[in-house]
Amino acid sequence: MRRETSLRQVLHDTISGKAIVILLGAITIGYIIGEQGFQSIKIGFEDMFFAALVIFLIEMGIIAGQRLEDIRKAGIFLIAFAILVPTLNGIVGVIVSTYLGLSIGGAVMFGLLLASASFIAAPSVLRTAIKKANPGLYITSALGITFPFNIIILLPMMFILSTMLHSGMMDFFG
Repeated sequence: MRRETSLRQVLHDTISGKAIVILLGAITIGYIIGEQGFQSIKIGFEDMFFAALVIFLIEMGIIAGQRLEDIRKAGIFLIAFAILVPTLNGIVGVIVSTYLGLSIGGAVMFGLLLASASFIAAPSVLRTAIKKANPGLYITSALGITFPFNIIILLPMMFILSTMLHSGMMDFFG
């Protein structure tokens, strides 16, 4: 018996999933306790965070490395998607944020955020919402293709674009 996953179910699971609820709860608690209240728990949430992050990134890297063959099997579409969509998102982000008045660096960072895959939230959402989703594809394409492309190629491109927009060499808004 084959069960199709509906878009409505994926959106519901995304919004009400554990990761989002915990994230929103943490933001609320942080807002309520403020900077002074945070000092008493800083060791657990800031100082030890980097060690936990390193362990998480090592695990994600191992998964991505073990599944590189899945990307080749998926074909050129997935590779092109992992490059073209972030490029489009990043360029649009730089243009829009420049129009909104962000600095060169602010526009580049906004563009990079729009170009980046969600390396933390997306895998957990896909794992719970779409049970048949292949982690070899979504983790490996994000970490093995999109991330290095964004850092090596797209980041300098967005910096050049942002610099040109801020210097008036390109005027999309005039």
